[in-house]
Amino acid sequence: MAFEVKNIVFDLGGVLIDWRPCEYLLESFPEEVAKVLEKEIFKHEDWKLMDRGVLPENKLWEKKKRELSGFREYVERLEREVPELLRPIEENVKLLPALKRTFKLYALSNYGRIYFEMVRERYDFFELFDGMVISSHVGYLKPEKEIYLELIRRYKIVPEESLFIDDTPENVKTAREIGFRAVRLEKPSKLKEILVRELKIEL
Repeated sequence: MAFEVKNIVFDLGGVLIDWRPCEYLLESFPEEVAKVLEKEIFKHEDWKLMDRGVLPENKLWEKKKRELSGFREYVERLEREVPELLRPIEENVKLLPALKRTFKLYALSNYGRIYFEMVRERYDFFELFDGMVISSHVGYLKPEKEIYLELIRRYKIVPEESLFIDDTPENVKTAREIGFRAVRLEKPSKLKEILVRELKIEL
């Protein structure tokens, strides 16, 4: 039985909001410094704790300045500049108003509490969402099933009637296991193409 898609569930980083910290590091810091910062900050378990809402952003940066004392000036610069990396992917955000006329729109994203509030206040496209589940608000992270189930429970979503779009393979895999029609967005520029193909619509 084919289900009609009624909902679109978006990841934020890499789909609607630009988030390429590792590229930024290589462009902005000496290579050996970039490697350390990537490993000890963005790919460290502490970043997941921040996304889970356990370790607030300000505490994360204090901890990293202590632990990486030899790189303190770089860590301080990173702390200042990370908020400026979180910008909308304009060509993708522009698709939302047209989609909103036909579908319910949701966000399901791993995001630290302070950074999420910052982008939500800064960019008005968040008003187009019918609902949002953010990792730091619920204590679960994608690809843990609990965060998807929270979205389903909170907004009475039928997974089979929902298109889920994320840039991370593991997150897409879990969404499919739960029943979502899930697609991986490998490049932000492909979002329109995916929506047109999956929803059989014009944009």
